[in-house]
This record gives sequence, structure tokens and C-alpha cells, in this order.
Amino acid sequence: MTTNPDNSRAHAKIQWILDNADMGFFIITAPHRQQGRIAEMYKSNRVAMLDYSQTSGQLEFYDLDALVDDNPDCDIMFVLNMQIALREEMSMAHFNMSRDNIARKRRIWFFFMDKETDDRLAGFAFDVYAYVRMKVHFTPEPEEEIIALPLPELEEQHNVEEIRKTLARYKDMEERYMALPLDGTEDGQLLAAAVTLENIAALYKNYADYSNALRLLNRIMAIREKVLGEMHQDTAIACNNIAYANKYLNDTYSALPWYERALNINKEVLGDNHPSTADNYNNIAIIFSEQEDYTKAIEFHEKALGIYKEILGPENPKTAGVYSDIAFILNEQGEHSRALEMFENCLNIQEKILGPGHPDVALTYNNIAMVYVNKNEHTKALEFLLRALDVQENAYGINANHPHVEATCIGIAIIYLRHGDYSEALKWCVRAYKTSMHFVGHSHPGEGEYESILRRIYNALPHSQPFETWLAARMEE
Repeated sequence: MTTNPDNSRAHAKIQWILDNADMGFFIITAPHRQQGRIAEMYKSNRVAMLDYSQTSGQLEFYDLDALVDDNPDCDIMFVLNMQIALREEMSMAHFNMSRDNIARKRRIWFFFMDKETDDRLAGFAFDVYAYVRMKVHFTPEPEEEIIALPLPELEEQHNVEEIRKTLARYKDMEERYMALPLDGTEDGQLLAAAVTLENIAALYKNYADYSNALRLLNRIMAIREKVLGEMHQDTAIACNNIAYANKYLNDTYSALPWYERALNINKEVLGDNHPSTADNYNNIAIIFSEQEDYTKAIEFHEKALGIYKEILGPENPKTAGVYSDIAFILNEQGEHSRALEMFENCLNIQEKILGPGHPDVALTYNNIAMVYVNKNEHTKALEFLLRALDVQENAYGINANHPHVEATCIGIAIIYLRHGDYSEALKWCVRAYKTSMHFVGHSHPGEGEYESILRRIYNALPHSQPFETWLAARMEE
């Protein structure tokens, strides 16, 4: 390995500390894999090592305490990959509160972390920083800029604010990996970058930012075609992901050939009777359904359903999903009773295997409400919409700005409008509008349509101030 010459001073600092220090806290900033190589260079019988990438990733003082107790003859403690253990503010608080206990061990403590974690720690863990005697910064070695980053472990996978913060933390890495040349970069490095980009794209999808997700997914596709070839399962996954993003951008005609390409790969690589092949049948069915080709849609759904039941059993999330998809078609065709039966089949499976508080259960409540609206049974529809909102608020947060919450609020507003209760309709429409603006921002094409609807409802009620003044006040609440 060729060492970056800028790091010669950093190595000299570490050697000086080892030769002269008797105790104290020292911080070393370096990328993940580079930390391990630095530590290996200074490994000796004086050194004990704890690597958070090899643990659960949760910071506990007892781990540091045990490191000393288990290595009584070592006076140097290397604690690697603290960026994993210090993801959350609570972990940093625990580390901060542990300062005195760690210091009492009278050891030389080297805390290894990436630069971003050091920056966050500096603004939070003041007690720890009061004991830091020196910081040693390593410039990333060229190969260290490319790692296969796992999907970040979020406390709540659908928490909008947490996803936003996580995307911001990985923005620099995203830009570097997107700019990697296909020619001149080692295959292994390209595939590692593709894994990282795929997981960042998953965050964009959870955030409902499908345009940015598609931007990354197209790059992943180019990498996998080059390195793995066209007939590889990972290439099929890339095809599916691109199709998914196009579908949610309402471009079903672009999505269909990607799903069909994935189906052909999986039939060749995995066989006709495989869950991934069934996924492809089901995805293609959904596209046909959105294109209102219901005969083909049901044909492909039934192919998927047969495979799922045989391979996965009758009670699994994929079977539930097919029931839901068929219910949508039946509802469109006016077969409301059969649609409700299918949605109830889906709901029974979801509540059993996911639990009644799962966001997917809320979506099914919304779908059942839609059928009751079509049956003009508005009281039942409102009942299911409110149940959906309760689940969503528990899952995403009471004030969560999430597209699923927006859809539920719109549904509730429509029910009140149909009953002529403009005051309640306006309240729920405002909440939907605020949720939407949080996601798409002002100047989005949908803003004018929302404001037009709000204006019409507002003008149907007695009012004492101009609409613009009233709306601005509501947006500040």
C-alpha cells in the first residue's frame, strides 16, 4: 500500500505520544478501514484494542472498563470506529458522562473516529474534550474513499427528520462515489461503491425523493452491467429498483421494460418457481393495472400469488401484497364487496405477522376506506381513515411530515367535504398542505393546486380576513 505523504506527520505524532505520554485522551481521525491499518502498525504487547465495527455498535462504559480489566498489563487502549458507537446524541452523552471513570483507569486512550464524528463530538462532549491532550488527523488514503457502507440503522426507518439528517451526513460520500470513473477504477471498488449508493438510494426512497433515488440507481446499473454483466442477479435487482423509482415518478411506460428485463434475468438465473421471479410477475402486474390493462394485471398477479403460496406459505407479506393489489383492480371495476374481501385478507395477514401498529397496516386501512367511499358509506370510511392516522402518528411521530400522512389527511378532508362540513374539511386540508410543502417545498407545481382548493373551501365559510393572510398564519402554526 502506498501511504499518503501527508500522513507522515500524523504517524510521527502517534509515535511521540507512545514514547512520551503516561496517560490521557487522544483522538485519531481517519476513515473506517484506514483506522484498522493504523492500529496494526502500532500493535504491541502494550496495546489492547476494542473495535466497535466488530461489536453491536452500542457505546457502553462497561466495554471500556472491561477492556482495561481484561488487559491489566496493557497501558495503551486503542478504541476503533467510534463513529459507529457515537451515531446518536444519547451515545455521545453517555461517553461524555463516562469521562472521569475512563480517566481513573490511568491509561493512554486513543479514540479512533472519522472526521465528521470528531466535529460533532467537539460541539457536544465538552467534558471529554477538556481531557483531550492531542488530536491526530489522517488524510484518507485513495482506496479508503471507497467502502461498502451498510444501510444506516435508523431508530425509526420512516422518520423523515432522521432520514434527512442521515442523507446530509452521507452527501460527500454520495458525490464521490457517483463521480468514480467506470474505466480506471478496480472492479471491487466499483461494486463497493454500488452497495453504498444503493443504500443511500433506499434512504431517498424512504424520504419519497424518487428523482434523487433514480439518479443513483442509474449509476448503480452502469456499474453492475460493466462488472457483473447483464445476466446477474444483482443486475436484476438494479433493474427492479430503477423500475420502482420510475413507477413512483408516474412513468409506468419507462418502468415496464425494466421490470420485464429483471423478470428475464431471474427466470434464467433463478428459475420460474422462485420468490424473486414472483416479485417480477407482481411488479409487472401493477404496471399493467396502472395502465388500466386489468386482464393482464390479474393474470400476472395470479402467477405471483401461486408461487408465493407454494414457496413462502399463505401467511407472508408478499401474499398480503398480492391480495391488496387484486383488491385495487376489483375496486376499479366496481366489484366493491370482493375488493373488501381481498383487502381484509391482506389486513389479517399484516396484523398477524407485522403487528397492528405497522405503517403497512395503516395503508391497508386507507385502502379499505377508499372502497367504503366508493360505496358511499362515509361513516365507515372515516372510521378507517382515523385508524390509519393513529397508526401513522405512532409510527412516524405525532407531527410527522410524511406522504402517507398527507394522503390520509386528504382522505379525511374529502369525507367532510362530502358531508358539507367545510370547517373540518379546511382543517384537514391545511394539515395535508403543510405536510406536502415540508416535502416538496414552495414553487412546486402542486402548491398552486393546493392553494386553489384551500381558497374555494375558505370562501365557502364566513371569514374576516383575506385568504392570503389567513393561510400565512396557518402555515406558521
